[in-house]
Amino acid sequence: MTLQSIDIPEAIKLLPHLPVSKHLIDLAYDRIEAFMLADDSVIEKFIPCDFHLLDQSLTWLEQNYGLAGYRFCELGSGFGVGTLLASVRGIDSIGIEIESVLVKQAIGLAEDLDLPARFYQGNFIPSEISRLLNLTNDVTRRGTEGEVYDLIGCSFHDFDLFFAFPWPGEQRLIEAVFQAGAADDALLLTYRGCDGMRLARKV
Repeated sequence: MTLQSIDIPEAIKLLPHLPVSKHLIDLAYDRIEAFMLADDSVIEKFIPCDFHLLDQSLTWLEQNYGLAGYRFCELGSGFGVGTLLASVRGIDSIGIEIESVLVKQAIGLAEDLDLPARFYQGNFIPSEISRLLNLTNDVTRRGTEGEVYDLIGCSFHDFDLFFAFPWPGEQRLIEAVFQAGAADDALLLTYRGCDGMRLARKV
């Protein structure tokens, strides 16, 4: 199986935000700023995504791929904003994050906004994929005992749309995990910082 790159037009930046999405993004940025200013809450390499661009990308995907019935998974969900933006659209949305303090922040946002997204603490790389790819302990440093997908009640293969904001140098890892474990026709949306959003389909 290979990954097929799908072009996301530059014009998505003109797409409007739903009021609920705009409120979510504003609230998330306020809480992230407070979190990052707290002396006891600094997490190495924690950098927020461009949530406005992510929201516009999801709008474009919804318009072009009809996401109704999709299952969404955010890999390394942080404050869970991607998961919540998917949930706003009625998508069954899951976020997986290794840092417990970030999971708590995401759950708090979901509760305050009355959104049904769910968040789990754990390693988003399934153990069988880790073995298949022969990943080292250093690469899977975000691992925890147990299998988070057992708690979720489904497998990596069951999701239709994934989103990730890879740490520097981890884009290939994310793609390898997606290629090894996702179902055929599943979509992977990634944020690349200055390079914007990238979309790929498993074919």
